[in-house]
Amino acid sequence: MKILLVVHRFNPDFGGVEVTAELIARGLVERHGHEVTIVTHTRETNRDETFPFKILREPSRRKLIEAHKWADVVMHNNPCLRFAWPLAMVRRPWLIALRSWITLPGEALTPIQSMKYELKYGVVERADKLVSNSRALAGHVRPPVEVIHNSYRDKIFYDKGETRERQGIAYLGRLSADKGIDLLIEAVARLKAAGHKPKLTLIGGGDQLDVIESQIARLGLSQDVYLAGQRKGLEINDLLNRNTIAVVPSRIPEPFGTVTIENAAAGCATLVANHGGLPEAIGSAGLLFTPNDVDDLTAQLERLFTDDDLVAHLREASKEHVVHYRQHVMIDKFESALRQTVDIFESKKRKSVDADESPEKVDA
Repeated sequence: MKILLVVHRFNPDFGGVEVTAELIARGLVERHGHEVTIVTHTRETNRDETFPFKILREPSRRKLIEAHKWADVVMHNNPCLRFAWPLAMVRRPWLIALRSWITLPGEALTPIQSMKYELKYGVVERADKLVSNSRALAGHVRPPVEVIHNSYRDKIFYDKGETRERQGIAYLGRLSADKGIDLLIEAVARLKAAGHKPKLTLIGGGDQLDVIESQIARLGLSQDVYLAGQRKGLEINDLLNRNTIAVVPSRIPEPFGTVTIENAAAGCATLVANHGGLPEAIGSAGLLFTPNDVDDLTAQLERLFTDDDLVAHLREASKEHVVHYRQHVMIDKFESALRQTVDIFESKKRKSVDADESPEKVDA
């Protein structure tokens, strides 16, 4: 098949949607032998990396239409409506993979916002097939929606079997206000005051760095919190492997949370906020705490600090858990979903032709 994979941002931009798009594209080419073209808003920067597929960066209208004419099937890795308009002129089988909320669960909307989002839902639901990365996210669009969980990069994240800091805690992700890092730092301060010796490693960059540094200084944690900054690939895995515990303290519901799987794959006992897709992502291989509740976060961390059997159980459970999220599992499911998308499209087309040629139409 010739597959047009549309994604808002792409490599060298870095994030869950970008990484997933690259994993799927590479897998469809290298594992299944398909042709893939990426369409993205991300401009190229000075990079030596080569890809086994073509990339159209900010294509012209003509190039975008030509790409759709070339394709046997179009996949949006998260809805990218600014690149969807050619489908009105060049009808092709269309799969949308939902990666993020269209509206946040429980979000209060003005009448104008409600109308805007209803229009967006309407466009999304015109796709021939919808896929979601979690049951939590699937519940926010009208069915049918197939759930295909995100995979993790299994060549990067693994347990190295090395000695870990027993009260070492890792956070991996953006340093942004919605990620709940302030809660985690406050919990570390409380644990230290209670006589524990927590060591927190923050892996990532973001716009809250100054705020985080101020909180660390104010709480007297300069020797207890390590700001590792933005890291890549095996560097991230090395840092995770130094810590016994990993935390995903997000203040708002995550649609899935691939970082949860990455933490578990690296051998960390993982603690996540109990909302959105995070509980689904970690399953029985992790612990949950009440979202936005620093008291419960602190209590659950203290359990992990003091209960060696619990930590051993979670780390062992993680080994079996992450097997279901290996790259080839997701890639094979998407390859099958793309074939189903073509079949659904062709079935609709046949029904349309049959309706046009029905006796009632002819007699009229």
